[in-house]
Amino acid sequence: MQRRWKLAGIAVAAGIVWWMSGSEPAESKLDGNSGVPSRTANELRRFGGIRTGNAGFRIGTIGTELRDSGLVQITGSVVDRLSKDHVGEVEVVFRGPAGEQSTMAGADGSYRIELEPGAYRAFVRDESVLTIGFPVEERLPGFPDLDAIGAPDETAMPLVIAQRDLEDVDLFVLRGGVIYGRVRDAANRPVVHAMVRAFQSEKRMRPALGSDVAETDADGNYELRLPAGEWWLEINHPRYAGVEEAGSAMLAAGDKVERTLTVVAGCVITGRVVAASGAPAGDGALELGFDGGFAPTGRILADGTFRYTTTGEQQIRLRAWPWKSPPSPEQRFECREGARFAATFQIPSRGPDIGGTLVDERGQPVPMAFFDLEPLDAGGLSQQERSGADGTWGVFAMPAGRYQLTAYAPGRGVISTEVTSPSSGVRLQLGGTGTLEGTVKGFTTGSFELVFTGCSVDGDRIKISEAARLVSVRDGKFTVDGLPACDLTARAKWRDNVRGLAATLTPNARTLVVVDFEGLALGSDADPDEHEP
Repeated sequence: MQRRWKLAGIAVAAGIVWWMSGSEPAESKLDGNSGVPSRTANELRRFGGIRTGNAGFRIGTIGTELRDSGLVQITGSVVDRLSKDHVGEVEVVFRGPAGEQSTMAGADGSYRIELEPGAYRAFVRDESVLTIGFPVEERLPGFPDLDAIGAPDETAMPLVIAQRDLEDVDLFVLRGGVIYGRVRDAANRPVVHAMVRAFQSEKRMRPALGSDVAETDADGNYELRLPAGEWWLEINHPRYAGVEEAGSAMLAAGDKVERTLTVVAGCVITGRVVAASGAPAGDGALELGFDGGFAPTGRILADGTFRYTTTGEQQIRLRAWPWKSPPSPEQRFECREGARFAATFQIPSRGPDIGGTLVDERGQPVPMAFFDLEPLDAGGLSQQERSGADGTWGVFAMPAGRYQLTAYAPGRGVISTEVTSPSSGVRLQLGGTGTLEGTVKGFTTGSFELVFTGCSVDGDRIKISEAARLVSVRDGKFTVDGLPACDLTARAKWRDNVRGLAATLTPNARTLVVVDFEGLALGSDADPDEHEP
């Protein structure tokens, strides 16, 4: 699918992801230092969604020192990111292939837990503090599904790879507050089953347990648990387009702020997208026209249906553009308060201007990977596309000329190459992955957070999103596996110290680096509003 509007800062799906099945989660082996029995994930379902299943990413071989039980032990502390105080008597959760396993931190904030060797997303679950992350931005905008309300967001949780015992794996939290209230219509009647979402205008931080999204109950009530800061509220409901004068809410730690939201009818455009054959053409972007082009404004669902809303009175231009398809002709709608439109967008039957296959370093097809094209000649367009389930791809409505194409797939690498429109049979091969191996100055045993900020090949920047990792340090050394072979940049955070890191990774090789936390800090991780790229 192509784009006439370059989407700045949009990243691909999380660098390391696993899909969950339905097995019952196991109970943690230890109860921490507090003496409080650890809880099974089943007992904790009321605090957040649970998904279990099989790991789908590569595990780094940091070491193989296991206990007699075959388990690894992880110890650390829960720390307030602002005050640096230890936070005690909270639940520490490690979310992995077999589900969630948890323990209670002691009064001094320390915890310990034994787990099967593997990779885990770590977070804290409690009523007073929140694990906060900077999740990957979606390629296409839109509200989450209703069944996603209350589901943990793994991309907002740090990744811990535990192949051996790990010490001083600190988990940072923020104290938050509650925004609550009621959603009503113009006649003061409750609006039931409305999705209420809090967002920030310039930042992407999100509670790991998804408590920034809620569904209204039978009385129209909602409640959101959020970190301190300024938050805006929006709603999604089949009968309404938005809210009247929503405004923002300032939230401090421990606050409970009430906000009543009044919905407005607005303008609602619904419909479906069909292929030339008449079959549904789903999974792609609904695009809004503006001076000079179109930009994604929402998602086309898998069944080909879509929904667009606005509270403004204006002419709206829309078109549909599913992945691996040409765009539909545009349609125009005269939006006003209370207007309702039903539309069908038909995708023309036309082949791609550029097409081929995407394979990994071993020549295996790479499905569902995103790539981007930037024009090298006048008259070209910036566009994005996605490979299909068999690794094939096609770019449509592409003006003739040269383009710089970049692509990325988690665990398989990146590519940057020049392509020409029109052309066919273009074989794109990803460059594989490498290993970052280093030494740390400033401490010998513990952990630091590694946040990846950039990746480039021959000066061409590639959109990637490797998960933030909690990196274990032992005897002053660390190893991070499975990173894309490119000129990689990152930020290493330890306590109040922030250090920049740059390394050139080559496929199937180890790149040595030194992270120096001694001396004057270059920055501070004390600012929870820091925007992670």
